[in-house]
Amino acid sequence: MQHQQPEREKVVFRTVPIPVSAFDHIKDTQRATQARTRQAVTFNEVFALIAHEHKQHTQNADNAAHAHDQTQRTRTAIVFR
Repeated sequence: MQHQQPEREKVVFRTVPIPVSAFDHIKDTQRATQARTRQAVTFNEVFALIAHEHKQHTQNADNAAHAHDQTQRTRTAIVFR
């Protein structure tokens, strides 16, 4: 029986300048991830991981803000009975 690999996401190649502090953060994250997982991780994989985590964080923050807005509206509606 042949095991199928999951379909890989398409990639885009760009040359972008980044500040040294951002590069250092990515390299620190790469080293920490490799130490934690005991597996080699490429710079690109770490960059994608950071972008994914940022996206999740942003979505969670947006959802929390939306929930807060809904709570405020509910509280306001109670005040205006």
